[in-house]
Amino acid sequence: MALLKSHRFKPFSEKQFGLEETTTIDDLMYRRLDISGNPIDESPELPVALLKTMWAEMMFGRIFDEQASKLSTFRVIGTYAPYRGQEAAQAGVALALGKDDWFVPMYRDSMAVTLRGLEPEKILLYWAGDERGMLIPEGVNMLPFSIAVGTQIPHASGLALAQKIKGTGSAVLVTTGDGGTSKGDFHEGMNMAGTFHLPLVAVVENNQYAISVPRTKQTASKTIAQKAVSYGFEGLLVDGNDAIAVYEATDYALQKARNGEGPTLLELYTYRMGVHTTAELVSHKLQPPEEIEEWQQRDPILRLERYMMSRNLLSEQERSTLLGEMEKRVRDAVDAFRKVQPPDALEMFNYTYDKPTPDIIKEMNEDFQTRLPTPDIPDESIPEGGKPNVNIRNAINMALRQELERDKRIVVFGEDVGRNGGVFQVTKGLQEEFGSERVFDTPLSELGIAGLFFGLSVGGMIPVAEFQFEGFTPPAYDQLVTHISRIRNRSRGRFFARGVIRFPYGGGLHAPELHLDSNEAIFCHTPGLKVVVPSNPIDAKGLLASALEEENPVIFMEPKRYYDSPRLPVPEERYKIPIGKAKVLRTGVDVTVITYGAMVWPTLEAVDALSSRGDCKAEVIELRTLSPMDFSTVRTSVERTGRAVVVHEAPRNLGVGAEVAARITDECLLSLKAPVKRVTGYDIVNPLSLLQKYYIPTPERIANSIKQLLSY
Repeated sequence: MALLKSHRFKPFSEKQFGLEETTTIDDLMYRRLDISGNPIDESPELPVALLKTMWAEMMFGRIFDEQASKLSTFRVIGTYAPYRGQEAAQAGVALALGKDDWFVPMYRDSMAVTLRGLEPEKILLYWAGDERGMLIPEGVNMLPFSIAVGTQIPHASGLALAQKIKGTGSAVLVTTGDGGTSKGDFHEGMNMAGTFHLPLVAVVENNQYAISVPRTKQTASKTIAQKAVSYGFEGLLVDGNDAIAVYEATDYALQKARNGEGPTLLELYTYRMGVHTTAELVSHKLQPPEEIEEWQQRDPILRLERYMMSRNLLSEQERSTLLGEMEKRVRDAVDAFRKVQPPDALEMFNYTYDKPTPDIIKEMNEDFQTRLPTPDIPDESIPEGGKPNVNIRNAINMALRQELERDKRIVVFGEDVGRNGGVFQVTKGLQEEFGSERVFDTPLSELGIAGLFFGLSVGGMIPVAEFQFEGFTPPAYDQLVTHISRIRNRSRGRFFARGVIRFPYGGGLHAPELHLDSNEAIFCHTPGLKVVVPSNPIDAKGLLASALEEENPVIFMEPKRYYDSPRLPVPEERYKIPIGKAKVLRTGVDVTVITYGAMVWPTLEAVDALSSRGDCKAEVIELRTLSPMDFSTVRTSVERTGRAVVVHEAPRNLGVGAEVAARITDECLLSLKAPVKRVTGYDIVNPLSLLQKYYIPTPERIANSIKQLLSY
């Protein structure tokens, strides 16, 4: 600070946001009723019927919450997240939503979710460990709970961007807790919302604690609402125990969003009156007793009830009748939940992909005695001739151009993909041709890009997201593994992610650290993702066309070392190469060499040299799709040759080669004349350019391994 004071620069302070040191939370808070239920300033003008619904739903929510907590205590259901004390925050938000708006809830929003249209017995079913509980009814624009804290916020930004692109006039509302605002997801989602001026309402149910950590240890800012200022939009602090204030503030923010006036951050200042979840009983005991007593005086249900009864808007008879109806509704929900029969075990196989893959069918047939046929993969049909001298980057550009013309739902986005055309010029000229609504730059935000991908896809678009390098993908793993790959399963098929996430991978260039990696095994090990790695421009164009017709998310890895060569004639008309089908590049009888991507070319150089010298005749199989893998082509070849070598650039430990070797051992053991051999990168940190030539398998290493195998 002393250094700053000695210069012209003046550090920002809360004063510049209108927050003096003497300013209190109460001074900043939007509130319509005091804790006794008396109006502040003029009386609210909400319809009486709405107020009665609000009170009744809050009462239902409290009774339901008590019953769900008891069911969890008695282990009828599993872990459950209570919300006692937060009823006004959830009722006010849910009742303000329009039919065409989208709701993206967090895991504590059971009451809001039922208000939005999910049957309450489904909530119990979900917490009992049955995915059918998150099957959102048709016609209800709502995503399932997000269990991972805060990760749903970028989804909402993507959904809001889809509404903006399609011009639906609908808004998107997402909720999180005060703890969620400490996550990078919160920042990246909010930054996207402000940058793209999205029709988004972000609601923070600030219940003062993230498990046992108080809000004061989550952030040093006086309020959470003020964080909106740094993202370029409005933030409001609202009394979260005042249902009328919550409704009015939410309605105001939603109308702004629908009218194209951009996002709003609402901080609902409330309190969690119980434990974080029923899995632990400590957090509530750490809350000071005097604090709990103070918040009990602010009970949201009593506050609204006192207001309505003091103005004859709710009679004692009506109160008693409504209370009886809500108690019966809870009993009926519990009874309905208890009558649900357990799901069939085979149901767990139905929602990872749009159709079970050959491997999944094999697992079902082996362990569950089903007799499902393995689906046929169509043969590829590539037109003759084509545009000459095309490299991989040009071929992908050709494919993207054709696909953007073919389907108006396709959008291309990422860092520098617009005017710059991408760091490798793969998207060059696309923004000029299709406009900045369909080809656009994003902030430097891999997590946020993946979150946009999710939301855009669920919102009816077909996204093509670019990460600049494979080494930049780790920040997006949470979105890829936790959400993009799982949403079909989580929603029982009601929602699914589709589209392509593409990026260059691998070494061989003079590039800095984290620009040379080959971590495809991580994606292959994630059920729900498909992983494609072309090696040449003809395959790249045809595989990308197929990927954009998939109703599954596809990881599309491009070998940047071969962006410029080989150059081949590529058909200009549209064609497809099936995902999940390998290709035999060389036929042979002595050994089967299995490879993919960047390693195709040194492998061909090695086997061609061996063949020209008469040392051996090797069969070379290019996988092209790593997941789901076409193992039948591998098996047919190995059964004939009796020997197998797997080549890839990634580290050996638990790589794709390990899976290929294991499956060969499982299914071809009696045909083997020698152990399966792997030629790979080493199990070390990928070295920089001066040592890359020793790390990446060379034609010499590959040829030597083949000769060793032949002499076994």
